[in-house]
Parts: sequence; C-alpha cells; structure tokens
Amino acid sequence: MSSGSGGFAKPSDMRAKWESKIQAESRSEDIKAKEFMQRSGQTSQKRAQNVGGFGQKPSSVKGRWEAKIDYEKQAEDVKAKDFTDETEWSKKRGEVAGFGVKPSQARAGVESRVRYEKQGEDVKAKDFLKKEGKEVVVPFFRDGQKIVNNQDAVKKGIEKKVAHEKKTADEKARQHMDETTFLGVQRRAFKTGLIPLSVLFAKPHKDQCQISPGGEYLAWRTRGRSMGDPQEEDNGVMNLFVKNLETGVIRQITFYTEMDACVHYKFTPDDKSIVMLRETKRGSENYHLYAIEFGPFFDLDKETANDPKIPPPTMPRDLIKDKNMTCGIGFVGGVQLWTSSEATARQVYVSTSQIGKYSIFWDVSRIDIDTGKLTVVERNIMSTYWGAFKVWLLTLIAKILSCCCIKMKAPGVPVQWFPDNENEFRGRIEMDLLRLGTAFRAKARNARKWTTLHTCSFEDANVTLIGSTGGSGTARMEFNEDQVDVHLCAWGVKGGKKSDTTTYDRFDIKRGQYLKRIAGGKAKSDIVGFVSHPKTGLAQFVCYEWEKLVVEVVPKAESFDHKRLQDDLKYIRGFFPERMTFQIVSRAGADDAWVIYVENDFGHPMLKGSPSAYYLFTRSKRIERKGIDSSVEVGRNMELIFASRPEMRKYELARMDPITIKARDKQDLLCYMSRTPEAPVIRDGRQEYPDIPPPPMVVLVHGGPQARDSWGYNPLCQFLCSRGMRVLQVNYRGSTGFGARFLQRGMAGEFYKSVQTDILDALKYATSEETVEKSAQNRLYGESAVPPRPWGDPKQLAILGGSFGGYSALWGITANPELYKCSVAICPLSSVGAADEHSKKAFGGNKLIATYWKRVFGTEVSKLAISAKKASPMYQLEKVKEGSSIALYHGEDDRRAPIEHTYGMMEEMKKSGIAGEVVTFAGEGHGIAKDANRLYMYYHIEDILCRKLGLKTFDAEDDAKKMEKNTATVKLSSSGGKGKSDV
Repeated sequence: MSSGSGGFAKPSDMRAKWESKIQAESRSEDIKAKEFMQRSGQTSQKRAQNVGGFGQKPSSVKGRWEAKIDYEKQAEDVKAKDFTDETEWSKKRGEVAGFGVKPSQARAGVESRVRYEKQGEDVKAKDFLKKEGKEVVVPFFRDGQKIVNNQDAVKKGIEKKVAHEKKTADEKARQHMDETTFLGVQRRAFKTGLIPLSVLFAKPHKDQCQISPGGEYLAWRTRGRSMGDPQEEDNGVMNLFVKNLETGVIRQITFYTEMDACVHYKFTPDDKSIVMLRETKRGSENYHLYAIEFGPFFDLDKETANDPKIPPPTMPRDLIKDKNMTCGIGFVGGVQLWTSSEATARQVYVSTSQIGKYSIFWDVSRIDIDTGKLTVVERNIMSTYWGAFKVWLLTLIAKILSCCCIKMKAPGVPVQWFPDNENEFRGRIEMDLLRLGTAFRAKARNARKWTTLHTCSFEDANVTLIGSTGGSGTARMEFNEDQVDVHLCAWGVKGGKKSDTTTYDRFDIKRGQYLKRIAGGKAKSDIVGFVSHPKTGLAQFVCYEWEKLVVEVVPKAESFDHKRLQDDLKYIRGFFPERMTFQIVSRAGADDAWVIYVENDFGHPMLKGSPSAYYLFTRSKRIERKGIDSSVEVGRNMELIFASRPEMRKYELARMDPITIKARDKQDLLCYMSRTPEAPVIRDGRQEYPDIPPPPMVVLVHGGPQARDSWGYNPLCQFLCSRGMRVLQVNYRGSTGFGARFLQRGMAGEFYKSVQTDILDALKYATSEETVEKSAQNRLYGESAVPPRPWGDPKQLAILGGSFGGYSALWGITANPELYKCSVAICPLSSVGAADEHSKKAFGGNKLIATYWKRVFGTEVSKLAISAKKASPMYQLEKVKEGSSIALYHGEDDRRAPIEHTYGMMEEMKKSGIAGEVVTFAGEGHGIAKDANRLYMYYHIEDILCRKLGLKTFDAEDDAKKMEKNTATVKLSSSGGKGKSDV
C-alpha cells in the first residue's frame, strides 16, 4: 500500500513515527525531572516527604517517569494496531463493487480521533500527576476507607476509563458509519452481494400491526408458524399473532397452512375478538368475514400454546353462511367493514352481495358476532330482480333519448356506503350505468330522504376516490350531527373553490349547502389517505403524495386539539431521518398510543437493517409544571415494535430516487430510478466516479392504468438491481394521485397513444447520451465529478409489467421493436375492446366495470374490430424484431384478465416464430401469490432477462427446494433457458 494522497501508510512507518515521538517525549520528561530536582534544592529524604513518597532518589524519580512513558507507549501501540486494522477494513470496504469512501478520509478520521484522544489523555495524566504544582497524592475509597498512592489500582482505574472511552468512541463511529449511507460509510464489507429470490419475494416477516381500542393488545401478521426465527417452520403463509402489552406474552391465534389468514382485520371495541376478511379461494377475489376470540389463548401456558400437537382452544368462525355471497372488498372501492361502539361491541357491519355480475352493488348487513345472525340494514336497488330490471330499463330509455338529443338523467346505483358514529348509514356514492357520472348523497339523522351534495361527470371524475383495485378507494364521508365532511373531486362544487386535485369539504345535509373546505386542493397531489380520531371518526390527519408520502394535520377542524397534534407530528418527524416516510396506521381509543409504519427504500439501522418497521408512539398524561409560567408538558416516546423484513439487513439494497422528466408536450412526469450505489475511485485525493459504460435498464410499468408508482422499498426493483440492471418507473398520464386532469389525459383511447409515448419519452431521456446524472446523482452522493453518461445502456433494454403494465410491456416491444430485447408480461391484457371475445370476460363480466373500460378504450377501440386490433399487441406480433423474446406468466383462475388472453398470445407467437416462453399457474388469479409459484416465475424471469441483456445468470440451488410445490405448466418454451426444451 502506498502512503501517497488517499493511500495507506505502512504499519512499520507509523510505528517508527510513534517511537520517535515517544523518545522525544522521554528526553523532555528527563529534562523536566532534572530541572525539578535542581530547582527544589532539597534532599531526597525531604523531597520524599513533600511529594508524598513519590520517590526518594533521582533514579527513583526517573524510574517513575519511565514507567509512565512505557504505559503511554503501550497505549499508543494498541492505537497503532487499531488504526492499522481500521485502515485495512477501509481498504476492503472500498474494494466492494457499488461502495466506497475516500481512504484518505477514513485515515484522516481515525488519525484525528487518535490525536484527540491522546491530547485528552495527556491533559488528564498531567492533571493527575501535578495538581497546581503542589502534590501528586491520589486518594480513592475502597469499602469506605481512604487509600493513598496505590499505584496499581490507579493504573487499573485509568485503563478501565480509557477502555470505556475508547468503546464509547467506537460505538459513535460505528453508528455514524451505519447512518451515513450516501457518502460511502455504510459497512458494506460485512454484507453479501446477491440476494436470493426466496428472500426478495418472500412476504414480510411481519406486517399489518394494529393496537386494540383499549390499548391492551397489539396484533400483527407473521409469516410462518414460528414467533422467533423467520426461517423456522416458514410455510410462507401469514398468520395472526396477538401480544398482551402489560405482560409481554405473545400468542399465535390462527394456524392456516395453505393461504394467508386474512387480507384485512379489526379488533372489536371490547378487546375480546378479531374480525377478519379472508379470500374464499386463492385468486377468486370473493371474501368471507371470520371472527375469533383471542382471550382463551392467553389462558394457556407457554409450552401448551407453542405445542403444535395440542389443538388451539378456539378457531376462526365463518360469519357468512351463504357460499354464494361475498363481502367487504370488491373489484373496486374501499374496504367496507365497520365495528360498532362499545355498547354494541358484539355487532359488526359489512357490505354484502351475491357473487356474479352485480357483485359490487353492495347491500349493508349487520352480523351478530356471537350468533352469526345476519340482518340486511341497507338494501341496494340492484340486489333484487325487480330493482335491477327498473334500473336497466330507465338506463336504456335515457340512452335512446340521448341519441335523439334529449337529455334524461340515468338512475344512480349505490357502490359505496358510509355510516355515522352510531352506525346509521347516512352517506353513499352512486354511479349511473350510462355515463358513469358520480353523485355524493347523504341524509339527515333518522330521515328517509337522500340529499345530493355534489355530482361529477366521468370526464371530471377522479378515480382515486373509487380506486382501481379492491380496497384501494379513498372516498370518505364523516358525519357530525347534520353536517358531513366529504372527500370529493371539486371541479364543480357549488359555492366552493374549484380544484384539480381532490378536496375534503363540509356540507350542511338538510339544505344540501356547501359550507367550507377542510383540507386538500394541493397543486400536485390528491389526498391519498386519512387518519381519524378513534372515537369520533372525524379526520385529524390527511396524507398527500407527490414524490413521497407526507402526513399533515387537518388545518381547519375545530373538534380536536390542533396544537397537540402538530407537536405530536413534529416529534415523529424529528425522530426519523428525513429520507424516510411514515404513516399512522392504528390508534388506541384513549388516543395515547399510535402504531407508526416507517419505510425507507433500503435497510437502515433504525429499522434493524430492514427497509420498513413498525413503531409504537406513546404520549403520557399532561403534567402541570408548578413554575412561574405554569406551562404544560407532554411526555412523548417512540419504541420499535418489530422490523418487517429483518432478513434484509445482510444485503446491500438499491436506492430509489424521484426524477421529474418532461414529455414531448412538456407535461411533467414523475419517475423513479432504482440503482445500487456506485463505487467511487480516488484521484488526487478527490472522490470521482469511474467513466464506465452504463448498465442495462429495465422499464417497469405499473398496472391500472388508474394506479401509480410510489417511492419506497420495492422487491421487484431490488431484484433487478441486484442482478446488474437499473430500473425506470414512469407515472404516465392516466396515473392516479396527481389530479383529475392528469388522470383524464390517459382516458378515451389514449391508453395506447400518449400513455405509451410518456413511457417512451422517459426512457429516451434516461438513455440519452446528453443526459447528465446530476438530477439523481446529487441526491445520492452530493456534488461529485460525475461523467456525462446515460442512466441506462440504450442498446440493452427490456420492459416488464403486470396487468395493464403487462399490456404496456407487450405494446412496447411491438410498437418500438428496435428498442427492447425482451418483454416480460405478468397476467397481461393482450387484446382490447372489440378485437375479440376475450375482453368481454374480464372482471367476471361486471357491467359497471365493462362500461368503465369502454371509456378507457374510447369509442373506436370499443366498437370497431379494426381499430381494436391495431391497439392489441396480440395482433401486432409481426413487428417484433428477430432475436427479441417475449415471456408470459398467467394465473389460470384470473377473473380480471382471463387466461384466454395469454392462450391467444401463445398461438400468435407460434405463428410468428417469436422466441420466448408461456407459463401458467393452476390455482392462481390476477397475480401470482403462492410462494413456490412466485419463486418459479421470477427464477424464469431472471434467466431470460440476464441472458437477453448480456448479464451473468445465477443458479438457484438454495431456492430449488422451495419451488418444488409450484403449480406451473410450461405451455411454450423456445428460449433455450435453464433446463427448458425448445419448441
């Protein structure tokens, strides 16, 4: 190792310097000792009396100084060894790909610490040996007795103190290295490289943490049966666990082995039971409501509770007796499950419907948890034959009259319900089946008449409210006597200020009059979430999301302590690093304990090396300070509950950074780029980044199209980055969360036009030779010497997506065959509109959703087969460039994008002679959920992407056993991949 700038000094050179310094200090100390004796002019005997017997002869005095020098020399030897070890570690750390820190910085930091500690010890030794030039008596106490001049004990005391201070300094340095991630000071030398598929695509070790209304229990889902090691008895199934906060006892309360216990759950108000929504069959998107009492589990001792041979004291009970009924979650809309007040704690309310074409036209039912009795309390007009006939008849008449230029209002059908705090259902959203117009309606307490508060045409609507997937809608109504606060799209609110983004507005129900705006109306972001008071249900926090999720206190609500909540939020923000995001996911009834979900894009020490974790925020009772100002103090505390993915602490994860790119029409597009940190090199003492060719890039397209990409930990991005690729995600026009106009620009046939050109524009920007990496590089590393080069290699590109993202992946390789070497589509749409019969089977033939997709496709694609085939990748495969590959993966029970889409693509691929593969999975729906199937799919995706993009392929010996129970069938394989025969 050289000792030049930024290099490392030889240990022998370092030792020589320290010895030279010690010899100089030794000569100096000898002179000081001689001068001291001459100046004193006293006999050895008298000096011994004056200095406490420190020495009787000059030789004894010199011996004492030499002993001190030897002791300091030993300490310096230890520091020299520590320094050498640390520089060696820094060197190894700098050699790791994708990581680095200036060796000179590491060396300077250690040397500075050594000098600082030595100066401190010298001062302490000087003060110790000479107190105002009068005495060197060192008294200390043992067993209450004063002991003087016990030099061994003094030496041990100093050594102990030095060791303690050194340990403290090491801990501070280690903490600094853990937390400083972007300047190359994270301890990657201790992390392994390749992340196994089974780790990347496993479900979280723990998730969905909630606190009970009484604040006595925490509940969460855990992967596998074990409460300890996530790998022990890990069957990949999420089961429910409950913890008693007072005793610390944890009990598992569900023991499913084939499918997760639930997708959503709630405590009952009496802290006795949990009610949960569970899919009746994997991929069916039909749900039943179950209840389980967890108290009996805490009556068991630990050995009995953890013995798998002893049956649990109670099992979950299905509260839905009708096998043809579904509840709680539909194809679209939010979760519709409500618990009662404490007075009626044993009752639960849930939306219910018969499985079929009208399954999202919900009734509301009350269920007695103890008896299972179900009572319909609000009947949907579409749930009876006569009602459905009446609606369709009036809709048909309105359609005929519209052809004659006569306007007639089509009847509205309830699609979502909202109760007040006494569970009287006084609010609902209605949609007409002709034009998909939306009406927000409410009624006064104990009234029968419904009042229309606000209407919105489909052209002005914001799908964020209803949501494009089950449980995703953010529509909301909260009642306070005869006033109601409504989350709506505010283009045309009478009396209110217009807003492109969603707003939270207050109305007087009896008069149907707009009163004021409570929140929302941001320039770039819709309201994407709410946090309510646990008792009143009124919103106290709102969430916005542009680049990252942000939580804010509702600014104009009068029903709560605004200042206290501001202080709470300030405390939480200050507790976590600025890069992280957090959400308030659950609150105790007394509002003195909150569960906080925290997320980062990579592992962090505060999260135990995981990219996400759950914390418990607690607030103590207010205490009056008996002082002059008589102010009030509030005690706040934050405690880690658990890390969601602790297994990730062993791996270096990619960073995700938001980037705004201009489309060809100057429209701003929020994108995210994921990549592993690059390893800097040291030139002339400066940290620079090597001018190496950019790596391959994969465009990862989100589904929907009414959905969005968000910042945070994304296992698919991490998977691709860990295999040597960079990932670009694009929030194309039509994505949700950015206002109604941005969303509507992706409708009416734009799904295969401007939506796809947005993806193309972002990709061209990212792979342009003129693109300088400053927009994202400065966020990652600070100002550095970054070479002007594209983010991705324009000659090594692939595109990947699922659902509508799968459509975009197929469209990309057919519309722009010169760009992509490979297209990977998961559960994709491959033909649209009137191209063939496949689209009619989508979403189980639901009429409302079919009408919605007609508005997405536009008139031509919906009605004309020629136009539809031009927009369908299935009929454009002749454009695919020779040498390119297509890979398709699909669940055989998919109700949203039926498997016939992929079968049709397979036949067309055979006709066109396109290389690739087609794999289907039995027992899977819209998305591949079973662990063995997911591993099998991503193993194949890894293989085809790495080979097509010129990257190293990896064996999956560690994951092979976990794939054994897959239900995959390879329908087509002509890619010559791992163990697959050519067709």
